[in-house]
Amino acid sequence: MKLISLLDRLAAPSVTAVGPAPRRALLQQLGRAAVAALPLGLGALPAAAGTKDTSFDAVTQLLLLERLQLTLYTQALAVTGLIPAAQAADFQRMLSHQTQHAAFLAQALVSAGAAVPSVPAFDFSGQHNVAANPVLFPNVLTNYDNFLALAQQLEDLGVRMYKAQAFVISDDSQLSKAVLRIHSVEAEHSAHVRGLRRGRGAVVSTWPSEEDAAIVRPAGAQALTTAATGGEENAVQYRAANVKIPFYNFLLSRDNTAIHDPSLAEAFDEPVTSFVAQAALNLFV
Repeated sequence: MKLISLLDRLAAPSVTAVGPAPRRALLQQLGRAAVAALPLGLGALPAAAGTKDTSFDAVTQLLLLERLQLTLYTQALAVTGLIPAAQAADFQRMLSHQTQHAAFLAQALVSAGAAVPSVPAFDFSGQHNVAANPVLFPNVLTNYDNFLALAQQLEDLGVRMYKAQAFVISDDSQLSKAVLRIHSVEAEHSAHVRGLRRGRGAVVSTWPSEEDAAIVRPAGAQALTTAATGGEENAVQYRAANVKIPFYNFLLSRDNTAIHDPSLAEAFDEPVTSFVAQAALNLFV
């Protein structure tokens, strides 16, 4: 994975004394932004949250995700009666977290001297704001179960995106630590939404599992399913290139038959490539 970052490009010899700060100063600024904007009260939520390969691409893609999530929760909370009163505070808290995350990522861009992208006009039907297009996500803002299903997939996607992008920005330790802390919040959100769906009768685990009932979507919406949980069923893991972790050696029955246990897949989070993640995000812009 290429680790040439926006910060490196800004520190090129062409940068003058009156231009953006040199790389060391930019790293310090990003570090201060990370400390100042780290999410507050992370433990408050009930537990029941072309290839992009530069730091700039990583931060802007995560910002798009956070804006997508906070817009979904903002719109849902504004619809009278959509979210039951008992769960309204949960989504208000998650909205607060997403707002903090988006503000932090935007400030990171500003501190690095980069332009912050404008907020897209998100369309949660998947029609791209064109009435003639097919509806890919029906009744998201009129049916609570449909809303929860989409919220779950977006939170699942967030967990995988943060896990992947943390490696892209690993050359800045403070920013990387902040992103990993946000990753844990996304995981908490995902687990909570999954718990809410399970409480309403959906067959779903607290984390992605091959035992989850599929969320049925039109074919045009498959990019979201692939990005949210595609590959999470993988039970084969590697400790080095082409060297498998030998689960088959110690998970054997009495007759030396390998035991299939869904926990093998559930024990590992699979990161998602930026290309796959972007395909899912593009469904809503």
